[in-house]
Amino acid sequence: MFVIMDEGPAVAVLVLATICLGTFPIAFSWADLHGRKPAHTFLDFSAAFVLAALPCAISLSNTGPRIAIMPGLWEQMTQQNDFVVVCACAAGLFLMLGSMSLQWGMALTGMAICLPFQIAVSLSVGIGIDWLMDNRLGKAAWVFPGLTCFSVATIFGTLAHVERLKALKYRKDKNAVRNMVGLEDVMGQPLAANMVKSVEMGASSSSGSSSGGSMEGNPEPPRKRGLHERKLSETTDVILDLEYGKSSRRTSNLRPIGAQVMQDTSAFERDEPPNTPKHTSVRMQYCKRGIDLDRSKPLRGVIVLTLGGFCFGLLTPLFFIATSALPTTDYWRVLPDGVPPLTVYNAYFFMALAFGFTAWGVNLSLLYQPLCNGEESSWSEYIRDNNGRIISIAAGLACALGMALQFLGGLAGGYRVAEVVKMYPLLTVAWGLLLFAEFRGSGKKAAYLLAAMCGTYVLGVGLLAAARNISVLQ
Repeated sequence: MFVIMDEGPAVAVLVLATICLGTFPIAFSWADLHGRKPAHTFLDFSAAFVLAALPCAISLSNTGPRIAIMPGLWEQMTQQNDFVVVCACAAGLFLMLGSMSLQWGMALTGMAICLPFQIAVSLSVGIGIDWLMDNRLGKAAWVFPGLTCFSVATIFGTLAHVERLKALKYRKDKNAVRNMVGLEDVMGQPLAANMVKSVEMGASSSSGSSSGGSMEGNPEPPRKRGLHERKLSETTDVILDLEYGKSSRRTSNLRPIGAQVMQDTSAFERDEPPNTPKHTSVRMQYCKRGIDLDRSKPLRGVIVLTLGGFCFGLLTPLFFIATSALPTTDYWRVLPDGVPPLTVYNAYFFMALAFGFTAWGVNLSLLYQPLCNGEESSWSEYIRDNNGRIISIAAGLACALGMALQFLGGLAGGYRVAEVVKMYPLLTVAWGLLLFAEFRGSGKKAAYLLAAMCGTYVLGVGLLAAARNISVLQ
């Protein structure tokens, strides 16, 4: 079995694993924003994951010096270790369910919220179960404050998600009224001004702010805007439509008929602005999203993330049982005498194999019976769908490589350096803010809540690392 002996290369390997695990979720968000069906994306992702994970597990398991208590993959396949193999396969099933919840939860809440929330829930569940199974995991004085920090991080994440949706709804309603070009000629100035004022007052009363106070007194009459200014405002409204979770089109349900008549009628004869390059952010907003759900309900996204966090949390104890059922820790005597547990690479092999079978079985059925009244697909349509296939395959390769590097670095560095990998959700937050501008214009309150979520998550990881290091040193 291949093992790195020095801590320096182990830290470098773990940093690379952190980059891979924190970057692959970009594919899920990209595919959803470009209108690709979720089953197509996950089929490509799971196929690439299995095709990369199996060779990594086989090569790492059968390379290097032979160790008696760590046999190779082919040798362990002939041993009487059915129970631990089943545990490793069950871990693959929960990995598949957690990854699917990550795909759907990311469409509902965004990258900046999804992964820190989900991993915080998974660590709370997994570490708690591990601590009960093996008291050597760490001292309760450090473990349970860390778990408390993860629970607080989920609360901050939920509040940040709600605040972001409120800000997006306010901006969408306000821009929809302000984009009524020519409304004063059809319905009169006072009525147009009162509509703008009513939107601002409604938002201020619901959020407790005084944003509509500036409209009191004699309002400034709206002015007509030029064609270039109208197109710019309409593009802004399209982006807000995407953020609020509805398919974007040139016409808006909130814009009255009189305003539409006074606008340039040629603008409604096409679905997107002319001379728009194929892969610009503006063109992307006109595509129907792959997961077409009502994103204005924050509770739906939180429930999906919580269920996925429980699935990821159950993965850790199952993997722990498969790889740590030694005579000193095998309280239930699940293995015969003299039969070692699975090595991390062999357990990774069985986990990836189960992940591939279950992912393809579930998503092939979802082609014909999609979730949440989605559009049906077929095998032939999936074969022809090359939009986003490369990025989905790259995501699967990155995830498989990241997990293999995590096991490789963890074996060499131990608990004291392996905790670096748990910081990868913060990299996902950075990608969500930089690449997708998810919290742009959401207000200071949402930004503070997002920062509080990340801060409490880092504190929880630090406490767990301290608990494990103290246990190892003792």
